Amino acid sequence: MDLETLDKLDPVRNAGHQAEHHERCLRGTRESILEGIMRWAQNTQDQPVFWLNGLAGTGKSTITQTFSEMASDRDILGASFFCSRDYLDRKVLKKIFPTLAYQLACRYLRFRDHLVKVIKRDPSVAHNSLISQLRDLLVDPLSATGISCVIVIDALDECVDDQPASAILSVLGRLVSKLPLVKFFITGRPEPRIRSGFRLPLLEPFTQVFLLHEVEPTSVGGDIRLYLTVKLAAIAKRRSDLDLPEAWPSDEDITVLVKKSSGLFIFASTVARFIESEHHDPRERIRLIVSNADDTSHEGASGIDSLYSQVLRDAFFGIGDEYVFVDLKRILSAVVLALNPLSRDGLMQLLNIDSTTISIRLRHLHSVLLVPVDGAKEIRVFHKSFPDFLQDPGRCQDSRFHIDRSTRHRDMALSCLSLVGKLKVNPCALPPFVMNRDIPNRPQLLMNKLGSGLRYACEYWSAHLLFSGSSKEYHNWLIASMSLFFDHVLFPWMEVMSLEDHLEGVIHSMNHLLDWLGKVSGTCYGQYP
Repeated sequence: MDLETLDKLDPVRNAGHQAEHHERCLRGTRESILEGIMRWAQNTQDQPVFWLNGLAGTGKSTITQTFSEMASDRDILGASFFCSRDYLDRKVLKKIFPTLAYQLACRYLRFRDHLVKVIKRDPSVAHNSLISQLRDLLVDPLSATGISCVIVIDALDECVDDQPASAILSVLGRLVSKLPLVKFFITGRPEPRIRSGFRLPLLEPFTQVFLLHEVEPTSVGGDIRLYLTVKLAAIAKRRSDLDLPEAWPSDEDITVLVKKSSGLFIFASTVARFIESEHHDPRERIRLIVSNADDTSHEGASGIDSLYSQVLRDAFFGIGDEYVFVDLKRILSAVVLALNPLSRDGLMQLLNIDSTTISIRLRHLHSVLLVPVDGAKEIRVFHKSFPDFLQDPGRCQDSRFHIDRSTRHRDMALSCLSLVGKLKVNPCALPPFVMNRDIPNRPQLLMNKLGSGLRYACEYWSAHLLFSGSSKEYHNWLIASMSLFFDHVLFPWMEVMSLEDHLEGVIHSMNHLLDWLGKVSGTCYGQYP
């Protein structure tokens, strides 16, 4: 019964450290940083909030994952939430506190007893304002039960937040003093709203700041050297098909790679995946990297940009068929711009490109993309610096790979509308008058009858339309597609949205459509209430 009540919080199931995909730190690396964080976590006199502040690619999430595991082993971790812009429910601020409360309730019985009473008193508590959520779901139950623990929030900068100072940090500053036994470990890039949030007068006195990108360069370089040495030695051991010298890679090669990394662990991990490709000779791969003339000793971003450019050039070297790059750009755009990660099966259905072609186009990009063998599993980027690179014409200067957001969102909207246009009345072939609650295993039924691509298209066609900008070039196509949508598939689409338990998405979609029409026509249509 308690679990049914807790389910009203609608927690994000894959947001905790145990469900996360981040690697943990290689043994022997980041030791002083992790020891310092653990000392803070176990010292009741230190400030209750710790901000691990680091630039993109400096290894924040890997450190967070390792610290979370260490804290769990020492029985001091209460709950964790790994934010991610790649997952719709993990970038929504109002999902954080309910999910943390759910995890705490699963871990501490006395917390659960208190929380269940809160939910029964206000079943909609998970949808209240952030300040109400924090007070009712975390502060009051933790204060009442006297629980001492650490709460982890990783990559806060990846959440959608329109406030000048982080909304989460603003409410935390107002209530953190009421939790003397609880510590908050928070990571995020030093973006303006995150910096402003931690500088708020109510929060700054309670916050300890650690600047990850200002760690002594020799210390970071030593960790990256160890990481590369271990990873490349493992590659040499696996490649029994090659006669690699015993001293491969050479100390000189490792030194060049460490220098080129400029303190970016993402550079080192990307290099390792690039070199370990089973389709290439690792000696040739490492030569391509160390012989690159670009100097990356002063600018970390230029190092990773140079690496991404090299990965792309090498993957498609000698290919002159323009249709290869047309397919590649459509596939990469869908992977990068998807509002929820898509699998190979979903891409095949959405883009009308066969699975084999998708696999071939992506087969040499495994150093920057996670492409599972299972076609039903999601394709993901290893680090957001790669999609950032692809979408910035100043960084990605090869037009074959550059992704123009507005143009590609337009293409995604057209693909979604084309696929949704194939819906028929009663798309899941349900018996008359059946109620949603009486349909067993609805998610699997929807997957079997519709497929992941069509489910995605139903959910996100309007968002891609809104992001497609106001260029007039394709207005007629888009408007024609929407006319067909309203003439033929409006009600089947609404039925799908109902089966997905997402009828509010119908209103959001209509608002997106009105907003887009207002942009392209220069008229403000307003919104539905």
